[in-house]
Amino acid sequence: MMVETNFTSSEYDAGSLLLWNIGQNTLQTSGTSVVHVIDLDNGGLPLYWQLSSPVRVVQQWNYLSKKPLITTISKDVNLLTLPEGMQYLSTKDSEIRRWYASDENAFVAVPLELDALLNETLDGKTLTITEQSISSGSKAQTLTVPVPSSLTQIVVVYGSGSINNGLVLVEAGDKVVKNMSDGIWLLRMSDGKATWIRCGNRDAFTEGFISGQWASFARVGSLLYFTHSHNGQIGCIDTAAALPSITLPENINTLLAKLYSNGPTNTEGPLQAQLASDNGTLIIEYPAANWNGGYDYAVDTSGTILGSLYVNKISIVSFDAKGKQGSSIPTPGSISFPSIDLFQ
Repeated sequence: MMVETNFTSSEYDAGSLLLWNIGQNTLQTSGTSVVHVIDLDNGGLPLYWQLSSPVRVVQQWNYLSKKPLITTISKDVNLLTLPEGMQYLSTKDSEIRRWYASDENAFVAVPLELDALLNETLDGKTLTITEQSISSGSKAQTLTVPVPSSLTQIVVVYGSGSINNGLVLVEAGDKVVKNMSDGIWLLRMSDGKATWIRCGNRDAFTEGFISGQWASFARVGSLLYFTHSHNGQIGCIDTAAALPSITLPENINTLLAKLYSNGPTNTEGPLQAQLASDNGTLIIEYPAANWNGGYDYAVDTSGTILGSLYVNKISIVSFDAKGKQGSSIPTPGSISFPSIDLFQ
């Protein structure tokens, strides 16, 4: 994990790489800041980083001044500079989604959405996925994929891997069903080819991914977890399955229901749970009842609680699977978990 310290309204130092040893119920901090982030209102927040040696952090840019917002203050960081055309998620002409394919040392980008004209479908339209290595002198590669002819709209909600070994998850509108978020589709990419697989309807997963607040995702191996809206469940798709479908893991959702019942009852902030993953473990984040902190539960794929953290503006405290307190570290900030795909 990474601790964000010295937080102000306009900038902060992201510092103290924090090791949470869940099995031993301990916390250990490096005590040294690693990057400085400025201009939170125009692209500097949140921080997207990936656990490696050195730690990878994605550079962000101010939408107005076009200036970079992150500077390194430690040799323990590899600051990833995005290729031209991928630096901004939104421009006056279009929006994209992007992620990092670590095996290729490349960023991958795809249009956020495709829409058909009124009373028409996307028949004959294509989705173009672009991969660009961050190595000097590299050229972009593209994969152009025909869109299923029955769809009227697709919205990209997650992506992972490269065009030779990766995936894209979309919500899609169907010409038969007027609800624009009717279908959940997985685009599986392998060796420069792609296959569309329908994973089910959005009815299988409460409200889909995009209405209101965007869904939160976390990948653990081939398992892609997601949740959306307050009181929504956590869904899962095994992206490596021959016929992937949406499931609702029982034990994980039992824990989520407990977090909901013990959480805030007012509307001072978003109540959707946030998901993260680290070292094969799913992390479920949810605010405390008084909004004075929050809980982070680590669970395995069976839903067994492995340990937890309680984080507020004063300290971070670890607990084991049975709730026994372990380490406590003072901190004036909050924590940021790594992102396995650096998806934005």
